[in-house]
Amino acid sequence: MRRVRRALVLAAVSAAARTPAFIIPVLIATVFGASSTTDAYFVAYSAVLFLGGTLAQGLEQAVVPFAAKELHARPGRARAYLDRAAFLTGKASSVVWLVGVPLFALAVGAGLRNAVLGFAVLFTPLALGWCVASVYSGGLVSQWKIATATGSLLWRGLGALMGACLIPLGAGLSAVAVGLGMGELTRAWWLRSRLFAIASPADTGAVESVRPLALAAGAQIAASAAIAVAPVVERMLAVRLGPGAVSHLEYGARLLIIPGVLFDGALAPLLLAHWTEVLTKAKSVPSPRAVLWIVARGLGLATACGGLLALTASPLVHVLLGHGRFGVADEVAVASLLRVLCIGFLATMSALLLERFYLAAVRNRVLAVLSVLRATVRLATVILFLPSLGLLAFGVGYAVADWLYLISLVVLLRPAEVTVAPAPTPEARNT
Repeated sequence: MRRVRRALVLAAVSAAARTPAFIIPVLIATVFGASSTTDAYFVAYSAVLFLGGTLAQGLEQAVVPFAAKELHARPGRARAYLDRAAFLTGKASSVVWLVGVPLFALAVGAGLRNAVLGFAVLFTPLALGWCVASVYSGGLVSQWKIATATGSLLWRGLGALMGACLIPLGAGLSAVAVGLGMGELTRAWWLRSRLFAIASPADTGAVESVRPLALAAGAQIAASAAIAVAPVVERMLAVRLGPGAVSHLEYGARLLIIPGVLFDGALAPLLLAHWTEVLTKAKSVPSPRAVLWIVARGLGLATACGGLLALTASPLVHVLLGHGRFGVADEVAVASLLRVLCIGFLATMSALLLERFYLAAVRNRVLAVLSVLRATVRLATVILFLPSLGLLAFGVGYAVADWLYLISLVVLLRPAEVTVAPAPTPEARNT
């Protein structure tokens, strides 16, 4: 019962933190509808997710076992270690952003290119700040400060809402992009202060090399890149379906956040912290059967959440999006796509939980290889069915790829080896 309460509390914190960011697409749909302007905004935001989010999410997941090791085995040097990791992450993300954005713009149609580039410039603080914040967020998860890490997303959402308040004054979507960036920079500063508040004072000893972390993060970033590239390419393919198609795809995908909060914001980080602790105790290692039993229970929960979302797709889309310039045809398109996306949602959430065991066991290379295959299957399926199914092809590709990915994770599961990092202390387990 205690575990259930903890999961529900974390889900509530995550939901509250993500609420402002969730409201933004609703406001955009109401004020701007689905047009070439919103298409350019969402395509540029896809660049943030692909270039910035890939680095950030990969590092945030990979840093957990390394942060646990530093904060307990070398507590006096952990601050310098994490700051060095954050600094190098900032440098790497700057290079990736400066090189990637122009290349990304070249792949966009000429009609949207200038608008996409303009939004990309405004999104720069968001992309870079997200990468730096990931180091400190992962460090907090390693100390069971999961609510602090997930709740920090509120800063980003509040920044976006502040920008949205300027829309009636003629600022347009540009204000939202700037607000997101300012909120993310504040989030990075706040995460660092929270983590260092529970870390030991710094000493003058030598700092451990970040190379092992870089290698593990590199593999996880490759996995994240493979996952992130698929939505980016999909939005470029959606441009072929006419104005508004990219926005319909974006709105449908965003609605999956509602049931996904429980998994992404609570169950997944809890399992990552739990399995990291188990594997660093050097006393017991969970068997594949025990791991799969937990994942099976997650699949049951995902089925209930996904089924409810599919059944209520039409009224939900109408209540959330059916306002202002978002018409009936838009509602039908998004609701139909959402029902198909729910099929893949079951596999995605189950795989998300199972991935936490691979991460705790530092089997990042396996995730990288499987993620490349996952993205390849997804895009190939979309391209195959796009002429006949139109917008629904994106849901079919998503479902086929993620179910095959889940099956592969199950097949390749094996007992993990115990790592060298010590277990977190009981005092650090407060969420």
